[in-house]
Amino acid sequence: MKVAPQTCRGLTSPPGESLRFFCAAVMALNGSNAMDEYALKVLLEKARHSIRDKARATEIRQNRGVEPGRFILFHAAMSFCSQKVRATLAQKGITFESNEMLILGSRDPATGALTPAENFAPDYVRLRLRGGSELGLRLVEDYSGLSSVSTIGLDACAVPTLVDVKEGKVIVDSIRICMHIDQAVPGSSPLVPADATKLLMMQRQLHAVDVTPHPALLYGFHPEDDARPELLKQAMVPVYDDKVEALERLVAENRDDADLLRAYEAKIAKEKGGKAVRHDAQFQHAVRGRARETLLRLAQDLEASRTAWLCGPEITLADLFWAVSLVRLTYLGLDTLWRDLPSVRNYYLELVRLPAIKQEVIRATIESMPASSHLAM
Repeated sequence: MKVAPQTCRGLTSPPGESLRFFCAAVMALNGSNAMDEYALKVLLEKARHSIRDKARATEIRQNRGVEPGRFILFHAAMSFCSQKVRATLAQKGITFESNEMLILGSRDPATGALTPAENFAPDYVRLRLRGGSELGLRLVEDYSGLSSVSTIGLDACAVPTLVDVKEGKVIVDSIRICMHIDQAVPGSSPLVPADATKLLMMQRQLHAVDVTPHPALLYGFHPEDDARPELLKQAMVPVYDDKVEALERLVAENRDDADLLRAYEAKIAKEKGGKAVRHDAQFQHAVRGRARETLLRLAQDLEASRTAWLCGPEITLADLFWAVSLVRLTYLGLDTLWRDLPSVRNYYLELVRLPAIKQEVIRATIESMPASSHLAM
């Protein structure tokens, strides 16, 4: 006999029964794989409903199809880490289901009422928590100015998140997502080198991009040299207060869900930390200096590579990740950090010619963020 599992892992158990014992009973009857597949299907369908405008939930058809509905991506056009994933999918020509989320809240101009960012929605956060639990990730509770999951931990209210329906995996870190995509679709142009030495070179470059403080450079107000677009600077004035207001409301609405509470409280702590340092001159100088040091190392690596691309004769994930980084820095008016580095300048000019970068990074940035005089198609 098959028992239809009503829920597990963050959903509501049947009245009068313990969730733990109910899940154990269903697993015994159906097998743990059936339970996992059903639970993931329910979580995924609910997460899709976090997107208010269904026009932003579409299938992106590219020249290489995979099993229908295999890859389901939750992302945002402006999100730095989402751009890495979309550039990878585009470079490999892989079809996927796109669920584009609005990752900044908005206020009604008439009433002032705040609509929270869609990536704060409880059902999306539950999906992301599942991915984090599969990797044993801790929740990030402090502000570093980084977005690196492997370095700082899991932000359960962030993007991107990839669901591989075929393998039943929820992947919440952009490096892991891109590595998984490359390995999961054999026969397409590989972006991960087979050679062990080149693989280590690529992994080092992915880490370098991962620990560059892109969020701090986007949200922070440099005391002497803030070349960000004026409209972006204006948008960043209330952003932390708006996030905390929305999250505190979600805490009040979800006090009976311990996992959501932990996720929202960790996010509140992180956002308050960001607010505390956005005008801190020492912090802003430090993150600018860290970005410069990373670019100096990139210049050295480019000069030593003597190949068409950074890690060999073929494009790898390292090139795509650096393209996203350099485009973001250019948008922010920070191409000044490498103007005196000819190897980086020339590398950037090669990267921005790639169709995947034009579409999923440059165009996506221009269409989703305030206009910048520093970046054009």
